[in-house]
Amino acid sequence: MIDIYHFSKPLSTHCLTTEQCLTNITSDIAQHAHLHFVPLINMDFIANLENHALNPSKNHRISDSSDILFNVILDFKAAQLEGNKKARNFLVQLQHELLINQKTYTSTLVAQLLDKIGINRANFLINRANNETISAIIKDQKFAEKIMQKKCATIALTFSKENETQVLTDFSVNDLVLAFAPHLTPTVDTDRLLQSLKSYAY
Repeated sequence: MIDIYHFSKPLSTHCLTTEQCLTNITSDIAQHAHLHFVPLINMDFIANLENHALNPSKNHRISDSSDILFNVILDFKAAQLEGNKKARNFLVQLQHELLINQKTYTSTLVAQLLDKIGINRANFLINRANNETISAIIKDQKFAEKIMQKKCATIALTFSKENETQVLTDFSVNDLVLAFAPHLTPTVDTDRLLQSLKSYAY
């Protein structure tokens, strides 16, 4: 089994492109693969959480980039308790709305995406206010710090049989295909995959 971790800056179009590429590539890997998105945030920022969380029961909006970042990560982790695949889809769509469509972050936007993806809104709100969600964010940051060792946004491949971790720090579309090529199913046409992934570039 291969665990794929993408340690990312979620308000970056480059990271959005990488997430979409990884989602595509993972479906072509020969071994069973788990894809994990780990959005990054400064640990010091988490210390005073109550000043940064949006009240999801009201149509508030926030404009400070650090506050938006925290709320995006909080939303993702709350959604993740309802299922990792849906949470990844939610994060990518939320990033697309904020970064590509230039929409303002609001609770209404979040609610629309939850309904679109099929995430239970009531459970999401409970998860969002749960200390378990904050603990999960902190756990992610500590795990990222251990793997990344002061590098920028990173992809880590963990192979359970070999008990080995491969870290990628340069992941243009070409580099991603080269890195994953040994693990793809034999029927995958890497040239066609490369062209497909290039369509995600913004």
